[in-house]
Amino acid sequence: MTVYYLDASAIVKRYLRERGSRWIAALWERTRETNLFSAELVDVEVVCALSRAQREGRIGMSRRNKSAALYVLEAQQILDHMPASAEVLQSAHRLALRYPLRAYDAVHLALALALADRLMWSGLPAPIFVSADEILLAAARGEGLVAENPNERE
Repeated sequence: MTVYYLDASAIVKRYLRERGSRWIAALWERTRETNLFSAELVDVEVVCALSRAQREGRIGMSRRNKSAALYVLEAQQILDHMPASAEVLQSAHRLALRYPLRAYDAVHLALALALADRLMWSGLPAPIFVSADEILLAAARGEGLVAENPNERE
């Protein structure tokens, strides 16, 4: 079983048609072969991304609302949400000092690294880190994670 850690820029591709959407949709639908993880805070990020797409005229209000509702339903069934503990936040702080990351991106990377440690102790490989943010991907690779950009998969 392959484990993936997805940030919001990857997950939102499931609900907005853009480069990388087909690859994310295929990944999202292979739940028997994969485990998908993200932060608890990703729910807010995804809804914000959908709302931004609506404000920018890329989708209508109805589509935004339907996509947000579908995301909540699917995320409950498919996505393992990880809480940002005090230890994870301290790790995010250290990562922000090393890399030019935004706050939530530092938290996502810290959570992925915590997941990698947990998997390692279970004798399993680290998760594959998935993001459409090149700066975040570079930081993930800098920390030793295998990283995938869905934009490069189509």
